[in-house]
Amino acid sequence: MEPSVSRVLGPTVVLSILAVLASCHGACKHRAPPPDEFVHHVHLKPERLTKRSSPGDLQLKIKTIYDSSVDQLPADKRRLVKDKLFPEAIDYLQRAFSVRRRAGPVLLSRQCASSRYLRKRDDPHRYCQGACADVTRCGPVAVPQHHLQQCKVCSEAGTSCGPWGPPDGPGVEGSDFVLYVSGVTTERCGQENIVAYAAYCQLEAALDRPIAGYANLCPAMISSQPQEFDGMLSTVKHEIIHALGFSAGLFAFYHDDEGRPLTPRFASGLPAFNESLGLYQWSDAVVRRISRLWDIRGGQMVRHQVHVLATPRVVEEARRHFNCPILEGMELENQGGTGTELNHWEKRLLENEAMTGSHTQNRVFSRLTLALMEDSGWYRANYSLAQKLDWGRGLGCDFVMKSCKFWMDRRRQSRRSVGPFCDRVRASPLQLSCRQDQLAVAVCNLQRYAQELPPDYQYFDRIPDVPADQLSSFGGSVEIADFCPFSQEFSWNLGGEHQRNSYCRAPENQPDWWRNYGAELYGPASVCLHQEAPFVMEQCSRRLSYPDWGSGCYEVSCSVRGLTVLVQDRSFVCVRKGQVLRVSVRVRDWVYNGALICPACTDFCEDCPLPHQLPPSNTSRSNPIDPCSGSSGLRPLRVDLLPLLAGLIAALWI
Repeated sequence: MEPSVSRVLGPTVVLSILAVLASCHGACKHRAPPPDEFVHHVHLKPERLTKRSSPGDLQLKIKTIYDSSVDQLPADKRRLVKDKLFPEAIDYLQRAFSVRRRAGPVLLSRQCASSRYLRKRDDPHRYCQGACADVTRCGPVAVPQHHLQQCKVCSEAGTSCGPWGPPDGPGVEGSDFVLYVSGVTTERCGQENIVAYAAYCQLEAALDRPIAGYANLCPAMISSQPQEFDGMLSTVKHEIIHALGFSAGLFAFYHDDEGRPLTPRFASGLPAFNESLGLYQWSDAVVRRISRLWDIRGGQMVRHQVHVLATPRVVEEARRHFNCPILEGMELENQGGTGTELNHWEKRLLENEAMTGSHTQNRVFSRLTLALMEDSGWYRANYSLAQKLDWGRGLGCDFVMKSCKFWMDRRRQSRRSVGPFCDRVRASPLQLSCRQDQLAVAVCNLQRYAQELPPDYQYFDRIPDVPADQLSSFGGSVEIADFCPFSQEFSWNLGGEHQRNSYCRAPENQPDWWRNYGAELYGPASVCLHQEAPFVMEQCSRRLSYPDWGSGCYEVSCSVRGLTVLVQDRSFVCVRKGQVLRVSVRVRDWVYNGALICPACTDFCEDCPLPHQLPPSNTSRSNPIDPCSGSSGLRPLRVDLLPLLAGLIAALWI
């Protein structure tokens, strides 16, 4: 879609960009390794204790081993990976989790040349039939020889068994988990357009806990731009958590608090294998299949099948988070195909939780993810490091157990906002709103698809200006959110290159003055505020307005008077939620006139005035500034607008 600029109409100039919008991040494709690519029951020697154990001694210890491919990355990417991304991610995970049972040095089992191996009675090691593999791999990385146990083999007939080749290496001391990090452009990088992927590769014998895994970063997708760092960091944490335990391939290996397997085992020590899923089959004690009553368009109701993680702490945390005492567990993702389904939380219900299947905005690692890791039977969680998750908080059983159509219809009937969902079609001009946490400008991602959506995901009986025969094709742009539409932050792109995004607290997102149509300020104290009407830029007899409006980023502060909003050099006190602030400020030779709507003081401040302490006024205004005073050097309109119009040839991505 080509950008366009509208005509000049009298003294008022209206500028418009036709926005091109697309999903900013693809779904995570965590791929649980098939049975022949990871090793079970790796025998580790008992830990050599030099002092009495204490809870502090059990803090998770992750040893990062960088593959040579990381050193071959460009210097800026290499420094980012080795000096910032992985050290910060590992530090967080080590503080967040403690291991329940520690063994001695991590010494990995060698892979077999074929998939055939034997186990001998009263011998904890496994014996390869024929020969061990020349190279033992963990994902794309060749494991160093000194990290490996001695090769143990049996003849093809199984009559002669014994050690072969070099003795045990020293292993990795002082580690509970060895993470092999690479930066290789693999086939998956090209096919799936992903930043990184990770998985486990060996499980210890006592509790089936992963003791080794890998994380591969796709070199072309590594971004060293400062505004991309938080997203990159959350991606690395997300992938390592997959390798540590949040994986459908590991659900069948979870244990209870007493160390007993939650899923029955055969004599081999392994659970049953589900050939259709390509995974070991878990029991209902871990994951249950649930049938929901599901409202769709046309007043119809269908049966909707979901899987829920039903371990004790997850159930407790889910019920508390949603305020739904009958909730059976936390729903797992049911879309996105192999790798996304079952390996993540359901996007519709936990939109910005970091372990959902796609990165849309402000990822947080919540108590739910920490609870899942603790319910694996392998870790204790430090819940003080959980981040606050606002999405769905306290919205009740109608939100968490029914379709988003049911939720939106009920909210409309009671004349309330349909949030956290939305129902405005994404179109030009854009109707801007705020992200749910009010820290970013956002746009409702409701759009028309080229084909009808599956019946379970058709939610609209009417949409203004949309013909009835097209309603079945409308849904949210994030498929794995069950096509439920929600307000989403976005990025501006000029000349095909990412320039800035709509997160309010990043100073680097501040627009150039000649693109700052709403007198906004991006920075660490800024939040998203709704606008009552579009801002108008005036310069004596000239007026300029921007059709994409509805919200913007503005600096706020807290005081005994309440919430104060700063616009340029003028401050306004928000007395009540919904109060209108009439703004008139000068920026260079332009006067900006607009109106902002106050949020609740308690949204951002801890100490807010009590209702009886508030003054009666519900409007605050600055004295209007004369646009014809204080300006100088005005040039003819045709020349004055050229640089401004050139800057508007942009594409907007959501």
